[in-house]
Amino acid sequence: MKFLYQYINDFRAGDSEAQKLLADILEQTQLSYNIFVNANAIDGLDIFVERYNWLGNSANKQMYDFNQNLLRNLTAALMQDYLINLVIQLCQSYPKLDVFTEVRIPFGTYPIWESGEVYFKTPSERSDIAVGYLIEQGKIKLSDDPYPRQPFYKLKKTQTVLPLATINSKIRISQSEFFDWLGRGQLMNRGNPHCLSVQIALRKEMDLTIVEASQANKKFFLLGDGGEKNVIPNRAELQRFIQAFTEHLTERMDKPTVKLASQKDNSVTERQLEIDFESE
Repeated sequence: MKFLYQYINDFRAGDSEAQKLLADILEQTQLSYNIFVNANAIDGLDIFVERYNWLGNSANKQMYDFNQNLLRNLTAALMQDYLINLVIQLCQSYPKLDVFTEVRIPFGTYPIWESGEVYFKTPSERSDIAVGYLIEQGKIKLSDDPYPRQPFYKLKKTQTVLPLATINSKIRISQSEFFDWLGRGQLMNRGNPHCLSVQIALRKEMDLTIVEASQANKKFFLLGDGGEKNVIPNRAELQRFIQAFTEHLTERMDKPTVKLASQKDNSVTERQLEIDFESE
């Protein structure tokens, strides 16, 4: 997959004057949510969706010289770029965490029996976005660079990722794509029990009853309402994702706290937390 910055560079290096103008427009859009120039990605949702609708306009496609196939890939790159900046912003309280995009994330290591022998296998998938720790030669490698840091776009052969969260993004989500993510997400959680696996879509081409029926509503987020060319930002869904994501980071990154009760009330005390199972 090509990233948005690569499309911008290619448009500027090409012979089409129209696409050079398009590169400037895309760069201006990126600046509205770019965490590295102190923009607020949360506030940038409206501009991202506005640019998506603008790219789908037939007159703009003709004026700026891009076809339907390029449009499909370009809007996907735009959405992924927006989400990368959003996730980096949400990780501000945990600067040790790294963000990865389009790198292979292990589903975990599993003992596989073959002809009486046991082999340990580590299947993986190329995730749109992942958050976690970089593992190099079997050890966690923390960066000395300050926050915010650029995401990892590729890994060395000696490197892998210990994921705390993975995000699958879709411009247009279908029922088959939803079930594909659901199955992969379950395998990711099985091998990485503390990994939050979510799917974020901009618009739908499926019955959302499926999401409720599969009990996946807490991990599925639809950032827009409406159809192609007229998507309306759904800020409530964005806030729902932000809450789910930040609560997960807090749960897994902060030290647990136990509020000790005074002797004057009936709440649980530290001594009561030490349960003696043999006495039952």
